Amino acid sequence: MPSIKSMTGFASVRVNLSCGQIGFDLKSVNSRYLELNLKLPENFKYLEGRLREVVRAKALRGKFEVILAFTPAPSAGLTLNTSLLTALTVALGQIKQHVPEGQINLMQLLLYPGVIAENATARSELDDAIAAALAQAMDELITQRTQEGARLTAVLRQKLDAMEEALKPVATQLSTLVIQEREKLTQRLNELKVEVNAERLEQEVALLAQKADIAEEYDRLRAHIAATRDILQQGGSVGKRLDFLMQEFNREANTLASKASNLALTQIAVELKVLIEQMREQVQNLE
Repeated sequence: MPSIKSMTGFASVRVNLSCGQIGFDLKSVNSRYLELNLKLPENFKYLEGRLREVVRAKALRGKFEVILAFTPAPSAGLTLNTSLLTALTVALGQIKQHVPEGQINLMQLLLYPGVIAENATARSELDDAIAAALAQAMDELITQRTQEGARLTAVLRQKLDAMEEALKPVATQLSTLVIQEREKLTQRLNELKVEVNAERLEQEVALLAQKADIAEEYDRLRAHIAATRDILQQGGSVGKRLDFLMQEFNREANTLASKASNLALTQIAVELKVLIEQMREQVQNLE
């Protein structure tokens, strides 16, 4: 069964290489979609597309912040272009013959384009290492998200158990609803001292019972509970499906509350709405 994952997590990875240290800090939070915010050093901006693919390969939903830091080792992967440096030195000597007061220091020479060149092979290897480091960081973050997902799944199952328990008294009331409505109407008529023939009384009782009939809401709530359990059992990316079910749960609970013909049913409807809201908050965290 595929794991159910939370969308919240954090990971930090440091990888030491001969050319320097790669550092990744990752954070993910809830989002309806997959959103990526990559913060890369200017000289690594060209890797953004490749790094985005690394994240997309491992996550379906969530808002990710990815921060890359690279600390180069002294002179790592650098090559001195001695022929260019020699040519520049000769040229400077010729210039000084005409402009003797001009001064050029060694650092200015080293900063001249092409004097210090980056090793292309070393750079390619560094790019691969950066992508691998991000994949490692994502794996750590996903492990954390999976652990949190398991915890949230357990919480949701507990809430489903509580909903089933809350619905038990409703089942017993379904069979006595018509009797209760007849007794309430008869008592009201007696208090008002109004005489009504039996046929008219039954018509009024049937009308009231129809308005107060909660059998459909009860059946749908039970069906939604079963569907939620099935989705949790299947695992994988369940967030969007469960979010839809939470809306259906809430709709039925609201209808149940509006039809409640006694205090007990009203209290059950309130308890259900509280449980549904608690579940909805947890579902918002699931991928």
